[in-house]
Amino acid sequence: MSVTYEILKRAVRASGLKKRMDQSAEEIIAMKKKQNAKNRIPDLRDNEVIVQKTEVMGFTVLRILHHPRSEKANLFIIGGGMVTPPRPGSIRKAVKIAKETGLDLYVPYYPLCTDYPVTKAYEMILETYRTMLEDYQPECISVLGTSSGGNLALGMIAYMNETGSDLKRPGHIIAISPGACPDSEEEYRRMKELDAKDVIISEKYMVTAEEILRHGDDTVPDYMIHLQNGNFSGCPHVTMIYGSDEVLYAIAPSFEAALKKYNVSCDLIVGEGMFHCYPVFPFCREAQEGWDLMIRLMKL
Repeated sequence: MSVTYEILKRAVRASGLKKRMDQSAEEIIAMKKKQNAKNRIPDLRDNEVIVQKTEVMGFTVLRILHHPRSEKANLFIIGGGMVTPPRPGSIRKAVKIAKETGLDLYVPYYPLCTDYPVTKAYEMILETYRTMLEDYQPECISVLGTSSGGNLALGMIAYMNETGSDLKRPGHIIAISPGACPDSEEEYRRMKELDAKDVIISEKYMVTAEEILRHGDDTVPDYMIHLQNGNFSGCPHVTMIYGSDEVLYAIAPSFEAALKKYNVSCDLIVGEGMFHCYPVFPFCREAQEGWDLMIRLMKL
């Protein structure tokens, strides 16, 4: 590993980010609400793309469009543990992705579990996808999700199946570091083993996450908590990307088994020694390689 990468890992560990999430669900929600109140949707200008705001179900969606519009588009679902909205830096990154891929990007500010059960996010994400189908052919739409956004990207298919949606499925799903709450002793054991290596997410948080996702609603379907139990019938090709040193990698075997059960073709890419969502944080040579791979996959 490069010196830059080792310094980066030490800096993140020293920041206490991981420890701050090892609190109760109530404490995490209160902390995030306070932080989120300061977050703003950036008003960006760029010579190569047009950044527009629109609304879906009363929630903002940023459209990053080429002129003329591209024939291909991507639904970019940015993660944040279902408690943090996209930050301005993430939107600037989305603009960079649009420019490097030539795709039109749609970035939803989906409802968070600080205020709603996770069912609301699934409803809004699917509705955003439905609006995209008005302008793009389904096979020309890819879905990129990072972290909890990776859950929503994969889970959108399970949600479509469970709700009987007749919408045509997208052409490709790229899920970077998707996770799920552990649903077996084996999954929890793998998480505990990876916990010492992960500098961002703890196995403890992935247990607390169930309470956060439900937000007091016991009717939330099981697959929205344990996505590895979802119905992936009709799912398009999936590419999953993990760092080998992250807690969420513990769920990769379960996702692989679930996709295989429904005859879904899947590529699993593992960055050896890499951290959570490393392709979208290209601050070192190893992560830049992940970024370049992500861009190539999106352009297919």
